[in-house]
This record gives sequence, C-alpha cells and structure tokens, in this order.
Amino acid sequence: MEETETVKSSVPKNENSSIADSEIKTHHYITPTLKGFEKRRTDIVKTIDIEQPTFHLDFYDNGEIDGDSITVFFNGKVVLSHQRLSDKPVSLTLTLDKNAPENIVTMYADNLGTIPPNTALMIVTDGGKRYEVRMESDYGKSGSVIFKAK
Repeated sequence: MEETETVKSSVPKNENSSIADSEIKTHHYITPTLKGFEKRRTDIVKTIDIEQPTFHLDFYDNGEIDGDSITVFFNGKVVLSHQRLSDKPVSLTLTLDKNAPENIVTMYADNLGTIPPNTALMIVTDGGKRYEVRMESDYGKSGSVIFKAK
C-alpha cells in the first residue's frame, strides 16, 4: 500500500539567507507499491497544467551519458522499470486520473551512473504544447512532477 506524508520544508529566516520563500519545496514521502523499492523523499520540481487527458513523456540522460538507469512511478505505480537513459528517448504515454487532485510522476534512481546524481531531461508533450523538465534523483531523494487537469 502507498503511504504518503506531506511535509513543508523549513529554512531558517535570517538576514544572510539567500533562499526565497518561493524556493521552499514540498516533500512527499512515498513507499512504492512494489517490493524492492526503498522509501525516499520526493522533491516536487515542477507543476504542469495538462489540457489533454492523455500526454506523452520522453526521458533522456541529461548532460553526459553515464549509464543512469531509472524507474518511473505514476501515482505510486511503476510505469517504467529499470530503463537506461541515453540520447535516445525512453517514452511512455500516460492518462490523467481525473478523480485525483494531483497526478504525480516520480523518477526513482536505480543507480547513479558514473557521474552522480542520476539526471534526466523529461520532455512532456500535451497536444501541441511541449515542456522541458530537468530532474535529479539519488539514493536519498527522487525528483517528481505534479500534473493537474486544466
């Protein structure tokens, strides 16, 4: 069963702090539904409003191709398992769950490649719209994107 706990990050307020309130992220802690995946913090890197009920994702290794391998979760379920990233896309098509207030895609690092952390460029295609999201994951955290129906 999936367990989700939402925690607001806190940054000490002082005159020397250069971190703005808008940079504070919400973290979800997810225990995936499959055995073999450890509990990791997920950092929400972007929220995207989706116009079409179905949208397309392409994952590429971001930066140098170094052997990064990922598993992708959509709303807590595995939709891509142990895929190696390269300059060729690892692709999938997803359909929004209209009953969910948020649909979350999480990139889980299976390894860190030869140059940690595990990084990916995710291209989102929503009808005629295209979004680029740079994601990062390691053994302590996973990058996530929230998709909301427009």
